[in-house]
Amino acid sequence: MQDAIPETSIVAVGKDLRIKLPESLLRQVNWIVGKQPVNGYLLVGSLGRCRLLPTTEVDNDPNLQALRTRIAAELSTASSALEFRDEAAVALPLRLVQVRITPPPPGWRLALSGPIAAIMQIRPGESEIATLFVQGYIELWTIEMLRSSVSTPLADII
Repeated sequence: MQDAIPETSIVAVGKDLRIKLPESLLRQVNWIVGKQPVNGYLLVGSLGRCRLLPTTEVDNDPNLQALRTRIAAELSTASSALEFRDEAAVALPLRLVQVRITPPPPGWRLALSGPIAAIMQIRPGESEIATLFVQGYIELWTIEMLRSSVSTPLADII
């Protein structure tokens, strides 16, 4: 039996916050293809982990539709100047962000938004991130998230 190890690559983040998606990961998804830019979404799961989703899935998945409805409600909620809403609710629009993936050359590139880069503590032109293929999706992890994911002693896992 072959071990099911998620494919992991480390990629540089450019000064323009663009990352080049590894060809080996792109071959495992069927929606980042062609010669035209492709739209998708970044679903922020935690401070150091995002999942790249196709627009069709966001449009058709009932849970993602519920998230979009909740985000729309948060964006349209009016309140008085003295009322401070819950921080997690206010930041909810940052959890599902539309992205554009541009085709070669030099390869399929994803531009991270400034707020997403700030949340993930990514420094343009300096940082690297891990790209993984997990549960059928391309994921972006900070190096710190990758590092912390192996910090638990094996004896505690097994």
